[in-house]
Amino acid sequence: MTTSRSRTPLLLAIGGGVACLALIVLLVVSVTVGVLVYRDGETGASATAGPTGAGSRTTEPGTDGPEETEPAGTEPAGTEPEETGPSDTDPPQADAPSGELILPPGVDEDQPYLELSTSEDGPVVDVYRDFLCPPCKDFQRIHGDDLITMALQNSITLRVHPRPMLDDRSTPPGYSGRAAHAAVCAYAEDPEKWFPAEIALFDNQPGDEGLPDHEIIYLVNEATGLDISECYEKGEYHVWLQEVVEPEALQAVSGTPEVLIDGQPFTGDLGRSGTLKQAIEEA
Repeated sequence: MTTSRSRTPLLLAIGGGVACLALIVLLVVSVTVGVLVYRDGETGASATAGPTGAGSRTTEPGTDGPEETEPAGTEPAGTEPEETGPSDTDPPQADAPSGELILPPGVDEDQPYLELSTSEDGPVVDVYRDFLCPPCKDFQRIHGDDLITMALQNSITLRVHPRPMLDDRSTPPGYSGRAAHAAVCAYAEDPEKWFPAEIALFDNQPGDEGLPDHEIIYLVNEATGLDISECYEKGEYHVWLQEVVEPEALQAVSGTPEVLIDGQPFTGDLGRSGTLKQAIEEA
């Protein structure tokens, strides 16, 4: 009986030691597993996180189309060619106007329009439009073919006034002037190229976000078969648009689209096909 009692404390001490050792081992294993899980989680997160900053693209507010926007905007209406469409990387932005007045070819000093056709005995038709103006797009759709036909037949003297009137309405500002400048660049190469340029710009008219420069250049190049990139990027005709075309338009008409026939405002229904043609033929 004495021997049994003397062994009891020893057995209790051994049992307690084994329990402590097991607890220590369990704690070590738990900490090791926790560290491994934490490291795996960080590795997975860094592997799936996307790039941020200047390389990411955002959609500009206030749009119904380019765009702009991206466009920016929006892409041009219709299906974009897979291989020949504009690249994701914009070319250099058009230079800001230098302050020097550079006139388009064949334009006299202080002349606020481009003369697309000349007729010795036909009426003089002045057309005021802005490439961001939705009613101007409708005007092009309804009356564009009639005006182009009469101009190519030289039955009228057609003068187009490409207004940058809505420059402040786009985000960023300036789309009206940039689009007008692109069409003027086409005119500078060949006056008849104005027509396909304006058709392309109206057919792909963006919302308030406008279109980025590379899309404007692409649209005009595709429509005209020209390369207006250098002209566009120099921005030579912006001063003419802002300091000659627009001030005269502000004095002559109340908005866009507006048509003068031999200096008199057309008061008919621009929303009906054939009305403008009839008024011109009767002038």
